[in-house]
Amino acid sequence: MLAARIEATTDLHARASDDFKSDTVKWMVANSEDVGDAVTMLSIAMLVGFGVTGVMMFMFTTENLKYYAVLNAMGATTRSLLLMICAQAAICALLGTGLGLGLCALAGRIFVSYDFPYRMMWFAPVVGGTAVMLVSIGAAAFSVRPLLKMQPASFLGGR
Repeated sequence: MLAARIEATTDLHARASDDFKSDTVKWMVANSEDVGDAVTMLSIAMLVGFGVTGVMMFMFTTENLKYYAVLNAMGATTRSLLLMICAQAAICALLGTGLGLGLCALAGRIFVSYDFPYRMMWFAPVVGGTAVMLVSIGAAAFSVRPLLKMQPASFLGGR
């Protein structure tokens, strides 16, 4: 109310403390180059994460094709094998997201204790979780190709 009275009396812009903090954050997001740099770094991290995760899941699937072939020969459907790979990707995504958010929260506590400015915006975990989900879906989709092309007889034929 005081800020509104000051604005009405002086024709100057007056803000309450919380409004000033909010306006400062909005100005920094809109005008700072740091936001663009952070977006660039996160984009690079996503690409590297997709590459590493995709290659690792592909290698895991390829190296374990003989076990998938045995499961298939014992009656497991291709759908159930695909669900196994998707479950592995989902569990890894949940663990990775949980560890990442936990470490960010811990780092935030440490930064604040040393009077460094740290603020985790509400959208950071949402965007991070979405990015991890996209990377995990891409990695799982990349790694199911060997499973779909697998011929169980070639693994069980005695070679």
